[in-house]
Amino acid sequence: MGSIESEKAEAMLDAAEIILRDEGYAALTSRRVAEQTGVKQRLVYYYFQTMDDLVLAAFKRLVQRDKQRLEGVLKSDTPLHEIWNICMNTADARLVAEFMALANHHEGLRELVIDYIEESRKVQVRALKKALQASGLDTSRYSPDAIAFIGSSIALALNRESALGIGKGHRSVNKLVKEFFATLEP
Repeated sequence: MGSIESEKAEAMLDAAEIILRDEGYAALTSRRVAEQTGVKQRLVYYYFQTMDDLVLAAFKRLVQRDKQRLEGVLKSDTPLHEIWNICMNTADARLVAEFMALANHHEGLRELVIDYIEESRKVQVRALKKALQASGLDTSRYSPDAIAFIGSSIALALNRESALGIGKGHRSVNKLVKEFFATLEP
């Protein structure tokens, strides 16, 4: 087995992301990864014993990128605005959608997706609790868990629709969310 930290393995993970994003998970094969990377197909299996291993490594890399983005959120003066910006300005919306679809069929990936979403949601909830308490709003009435779920769901829907070319209502929803956050983080 080759090291998955090598340049070739990284190039294969890049290729997997491109294929997932542009063609969907049905197109993700060792042959397509090899073609995209410019190597022989067997080399894919030198670095990743199975395509499942490649998929898991690609998702773990995506999670690592997002965790780095979320690390500084709670230190910010406006964590809610930061979280919203991260959710809305991800370049990986289509890629995430493909990983979610794959997770329906792949137990190992499903567990990683669940862990990732739950960890991200914890950061969102901590930021919301802090903002709600600072603004004097009752956290028993305005559940940080519910607001985090609604906010991430809205961002996900906006990103998915935007990727398809749908924009109707997006500006008003974005404005509504930003106004709500402005009441909590003036």
